Amino acid sequence: MPAGKNFYIGCGAGLAAGGLQGYGLREFVDTKYRIEQLGDFGQPSVLAGLIGGGIALGLGLAGFRGKGPLRSDFATGIATTYGITALATGIYSLLFPVKKEEQAAAARPKAVAKPPVRVVRSETKAAPKPPEKPQIRISRVGAGAAEAAKPARVERREEAQFM
Repeated sequence: MPAGKNFYIGCGAGLAAGGLQGYGLREFVDTKYRIEQLGDFGQPSVLAGLIGGGIALGLGLAGFRGKGPLRSDFATGIATTYGITALATGIYSLLFPVKKEEQAAAARPKAVAKPPVRVVRSETKAAPKPPEKPQIRISRVGAGAAEAAKPARVERREEAQFM
């Protein structure tokens, strides 16, 4: 089993290549091109991930056993980790497909009309706010009668009603 420095460098390169391939195909190619007869399997990211990842993983595992065309640590590291990553991104793209631009445009909702807003004035009978400075001095004797004789102030408040 290879475990040298070159093997780990190859693993890093394989991870980066497999992940970038899945992301790039999904973001930039899946929205434009597709083989419609294959359904969700017709997306380029699914095809490249499943087919390319499966072949690369098979070659990498064969190289681990000392058989097949890949026998160096670096090549088996790249092939194995690229295969695993490409298979994972292919399965992800299969489970969560990307819509083509025409399908995405048709699925977008049209501009939603907001209901018109009508402003209505209503009168509320709330307690008036006491003035900050007293304007009239009232003696203690007539304070109760003055409060009762004072008219209640009606405030106007605007409310919005949605139609």
